[in-house]
Amino acid sequence: MKKVILTFLSVITGSCLMAQMSSVQGVVEPGSVRYNTIELMRIEHGAPVSIAKTEVAPDGSYGFLFTPTYEGFYAVGAPSLMDGQFDFYIKKGEQVGLNINGVESQLTGQLSEENRQLQQWHALTKDIKAKSIYFNKTRSTYVDFFPALETADKIVLDFQKQVDTKNPAFNSLMKDYARISMDLYALNFLSTPRTAHPDASVQRPAIYSTIVAKDKFVSNNIMKYLYGDRLVGMYAGYIARQLDIKDDVQLLTYFSTNEQKAAYLIKSRLPMIKSYDQFVEFSTKYAQYFELPTQRVLLEDLGAKLYKSKEGGEASDFTYPDVNGKQVSLSDFKGKVVLVDVWATWCGPCKAEFPALRKLHEEMHGTDVVIISVSVDEAKNRDKWLQMIADEKLGGIQLFAGSWDTKISKDYKIKGIPRFMVFNKQGKVVTDDAPRPSDPSLKKMLETELKK
Repeated sequence: MKKVILTFLSVITGSCLMAQMSSVQGVVEPGSVRYNTIELMRIEHGAPVSIAKTEVAPDGSYGFLFTPTYEGFYAVGAPSLMDGQFDFYIKKGEQVGLNINGVESQLTGQLSEENRQLQQWHALTKDIKAKSIYFNKTRSTYVDFFPALETADKIVLDFQKQVDTKNPAFNSLMKDYARISMDLYALNFLSTPRTAHPDASVQRPAIYSTIVAKDKFVSNNIMKYLYGDRLVGMYAGYIARQLDIKDDVQLLTYFSTNEQKAAYLIKSRLPMIKSYDQFVEFSTKYAQYFELPTQRVLLEDLGAKLYKSKEGGEASDFTYPDVNGKQVSLSDFKGKVVLVDVWATWCGPCKAEFPALRKLHEEMHGTDVVIISVSVDEAKNRDKWLQMIADEKLGGIQLFAGSWDTKISKDYKIKGIPRFMVFNKQGKVVTDDAPRPSDPSLKKMLETELKK
């Protein structure tokens, strides 16, 4: 394994990329784990996302050479939480050593000051983490966990005071990390099966009375940690039980950012949505929190999976910016007959329809027909889109989706363009595969809908 890594390094040495490359490598104690493939993970919205995999060598060694897309926490380990996932802090150009023995890890080698602090915290909380997270191996119950939790909780303030690296961003992260990880261990214990449970006579550690607080995660650092999304879900459940809250709208007030709110909804509510009607009801209430592209895609993908376009059925709404950047939705035009044209600047058959489309637009002028053209060009081609609108004197409402892999394409199962769709005045589907403007039957279809 070491030869493979060194060979790869020698190939790129001297490249301008070398300064940007980072590595994490170490040894998995033979026989201590049940997996043979180890993964490198970035942290996205508080959850581990695999970015690379490699086989563990017969001697237990492993290694990854990569370019971090951000400075912060990454992790290596098994695909499953219960088999062990271990975080570390890394910047571009840094090398990290991380050895694994079962569900324990040790940062090794010439550690950065950030990883020295992280390793210190790992050492201080190793036992409480094992009892909370890896309960299937430790068989911990409240009898041993509660005293250990109280002991560990007492060291948080002292640890936070001595976090003082030359990296202010890390200092903020690490101080929050200490407090948040204690909340994680406390709540994870309550959320996992145990062989013995405390009755009402058993006094819980003081930490349980301080967990719930408005604006607890105001810094949003929780979304940068391994298992941050897990804590978000457990925190919401704990609040609901403690305060007898049954309404998600009220529950969401205990989170400080839309990213946190969306993370909770993704983990706890999206899996419960089984029909498109439920999806529409959910989206009406909560889509506003799905601001970040990666979270919004999860919401849109669920909608696309559940939506079945059919004649007379409700239209799936979409929203895109127009030439001036104003957000425009299909649903803005209820009361009108709407013709939607899905196209792109690179599409020859789309451009072949321009003359007929311009003519149709002129013929429908002054009626209750609205023509919306949605470009699925890539975001980098926005200027090209604007230029073609001007050059071809394209009328109607021009919207820019910025990608083929977008909501309108996924919901209406669009595999080829141009694609024309017609919606009636009530916002229902007339057809999601209408004739092209060069076919006279399209104009007849629009005129028929106008008379209804």
